[in-house]
Amino acid sequence: MRSVLTTAAAALALVAMAVATGPQRTVSGDSPAKPDAATAASAPGQAHQQDEKAIRLAAETFAKAYNAGDAKAIASLFVVDGQIVSEEGQSTQGRKGIEQVFAGIFKEHPKTHMDLAVGSIRFIGPHIAIEDGMATVTDAADEPAQRSPYTVVHAGLSGKWLMASARDLPDDTPTPEEQLKQLQWMIGDWVDESPEALVMTSYRWTDNQCYILSEFKIQVGGRPLMTGTQRIGWDPLAKKIRSWVFDSEGGFGEGIWTREGNHWIVKMTGVTRDGKIASATNTTTRVSKDRMTWQQRDRIVGGEKTPDIAKVPITRKPPPPM
Repeated sequence: MRSVLTTAAAALALVAMAVATGPQRTVSGDSPAKPDAATAASAPGQAHQQDEKAIRLAAETFAKAYNAGDAKAIASLFVVDGQIVSEEGQSTQGRKGIEQVFAGIFKEHPKTHMDLAVGSIRFIGPHIAIEDGMATVTDAADEPAQRSPYTVVHAGLSGKWLMASARDLPDDTPTPEEQLKQLQWMIGDWVDESPEALVMTSYRWTDNQCYILSEFKIQVGGRPLMTGTQRIGWDPLAKKIRSWVFDSEGGFGEGIWTREGNHWIVKMTGVTRDGKIASATNTTTRVSKDRMTWQQRDRIVGGEKTPDIAKVPITRKPPPPM
């Protein structure tokens, strides 16, 4: 969460001290939550189900207060001596300080918006729970979202669950944009002008840079033969670059990309316009800033092997004259 979230050890020590000393000693002046008769008579699992529901509700309340720009409401969700720690390690303690931190965020980013995804909630004793999740913050509509894993230590006090600490953690999961940066060199217009055909291809980012979009045109003897589009993206499940291509004749295909140095090997499978299953292996090689090659081998169409396509040189199209 943005500038939110103590190390678990410090928070656990804080809460454990209060619980260990009994009802007379409390954290931040609050007393441990006491279960009612019905809760006491229920199984521990059932009690935790109720507590987990309350903690998830607290997370929703936090997000709503953040999206409403209500720093005071956010601070009230913490114990009096609650603590927040930013991803950079900057620590703020106490409700007043927490309120000031969030008030500063809302002043600087009045349209900031947060989405919280609670991943897990673990209970350590009857009065301590640890929540792990992912916060996604968008400061403005035209800015990319920022993802941040977080950890919150909750304390069961005064009949409800309050946050004893909240800590932002570095996001070690690369974004689709970061994964696709290895193909950033392709952005622009390219031309393959061979004796047989003229192929013009362009690559560009989508607005949020989660995909690369490609368009191609093929001419033979000065006449249009085929056009098509391709979308290249990151598959977070397979953890590979994946692409989808569609041609103007009704054929389509899908590719899985693997990098070997300056070579990108794409295993393609697809269907031709007449319904035949096709497969091939494409290899794109970056030769220099403005040159690459492309070749296709292992071509099978409708169960029959077809000739490979030899390496084709491709050159970046120069910008138009000023």
